[in-house]
Amino acid sequence: MAEESRALDRRFSEVTVGTGRASLVFDYGRTYLVTEDRLGRTIHIAQEFLDTGRKVLCVSRLHPDLLADQWGGKPVNSIWLSERPGPENVPPEQLQRLQQKIALFAKENKNSVVVMDGIEYLSLFNDFQRLQIFVEQLNDVMMDADSILLIALDPRLFDLRSTARLRRFAEVVA
Repeated sequence: MAEESRALDRRFSEVTVGTGRASLVFDYGRTYLVTEDRLGRTIHIAQEFLDTGRKVLCVSRLHPDLLADQWGGKPVNSIWLSERPGPENVPPEQLQRLQQKIALFAKENKNSVVVMDGIEYLSLFNDFQRLQIFVEQLNDVMMDADSILLIALDPRLFDLRSTARLRRFAEVVA
């Protein structure tokens, strides 16, 4: 009965965000693919959440200093997808470690937002089936933490079949 009540509560846990084109409703506990060729629109959406006091984690191929510039000085946690050693760096082939870091952040920060930039970079180091499982596991993490995962995706970088497989567990923000 408690799980049923929690599911009903989640259905009403949503936020409306202006995306620059129109206002969209985002449900907590969901994954969204933001189709774009640059990270700008995804950051704009996440900044709307920051403005409401939500915590944001940004996973990116960009160096944290460059990433901070894009957030306009707003406090954002980050993970750098890099083979260079560092406490907040994760090599692209270590999907399990990346998932653990994201899960810990989401667990400690309910109703937070995770921005995933660089999924095409991860696909260079991992076969697509493994990458799809990783996205599915992150989707489960977001449901458990009542958080939102925004994946910036340039559909030109994946074939139609791969893009369709990623869309199975996500809503598309075009």
